[in-house]
Parts: sequence; structure tokens; C-alpha cells
Amino acid sequence: MNTALIKTVPPGDFEEVSIHMTDWHAHFLRLVQEGKRIKYGLYKMPNIPKDIQDELSRRSYRDLILEDDHWQHFLIPPSA
Repeated sequence: MNTALIKTVPPGDFEEVSIHMTDWHAHFLRLVQEGKRIKYGLYKMPNIPKDIQDELSRRSYRDLILEDDHWQHFLIPPSA
């Protein structure tokens, strides 16, 4: 998965994921498999499980990180 720093939040709608959600792992994996745009903060998602990381890489997602807030991540599929 490619990672880049960005200055502003990318336009468009994002699905948010958090370890505080019920069944978050299955929800996160389903969003990736559906090619959704995803956002998360490191406070709410400190580590992405390896199976989800592998799926993100396989689907060529990009991990965009805000320069002014390195805790905020945006996962963008190649078609977005």
C-alpha cells in the first residue's frame, strides 16, 4: 500500500472505522472488499490487522495521512 502525506482532507464521503464498533474487524474488511473510501484515526484504530493490510495492498489502496494531524488516515482505492 502506498502512503503519502496530504495537506487537506480529500474530497468525498468516507466510511469511518473504529475498534469501538461492534464487529469492527468484519466491517472494516467488508469495506475494503467493496472498494469503499475509509477514514480512521489512530486513537480509534491503533493497528490494522495483517489480513486487512494484505487486502488493502492487494486492492492497491493508498494511505493518505494529514500533514497537520498524523493521527488521521484516509484509505483510498485506485478507482476513487
